Amino acid sequence: MENKQLIKKYALSLYQVGKKKNALDEIQKGIHVVNSLYKSSNTFRYFLLTKKITDNDKKVVLSNILKDYCSTYVLELISIIIEKGDIKSLNVIINHFFIVVNNKSDIIPVKVITSSPLDNSEMQILVNNIESKLNKKVSAKNEVDPDIIGGVKLMIGNKVVDGSISHQLRKIKYTLEQV
Repeated sequence: MENKQLIKKYALSLYQVGKKKNALDEIQKGIHVVNSLYKSSNTFRYFLLTKKITDNDKKVVLSNILKDYCSTYVLELISIIIEKGDIKSLNVIINHFFIVVNNKSDIIPVKVITSSPLDNSEMQILVNNIESKLNKKVSAKNEVDPDIIGGVKLMIGNKVVDGSISHQLRKIKYTLEQV
């Protein structure tokens, strides 16, 4: 598929249904479950993409497995994109759904990159500081990258704020090379 208009249509439709039915939180939780499965399980991706399993069997199996974790709206969306042959774009549709949710609710996505995981209290302090600086709500996600050595690197929307030790070392190296 990879038709950007169709991807946007799926994502926007799911958002609109969630908003209209007052089920947006429930839909987001289900989408997070599917997204986690898609990203972490090769078996799940193979199951979705293989032609060896009929579309009807895929829908039945997914419904049975995900019914306790996903709303009927998420299951219906997956069923529709399987029927239409667009399942290979599931990850792109999910990502666009999150973009739509963030845009519609004025929530700014923030990726917090640290050398070791932050606990909930550290993350909350950081989120509160970012929200007070931006005067907007943020949705923060912590990613671990040992290569930054220490400090914090923030990706706020399309901007990068790099306070990592590795960045500071690169700046020092560059300065010394200029001498």
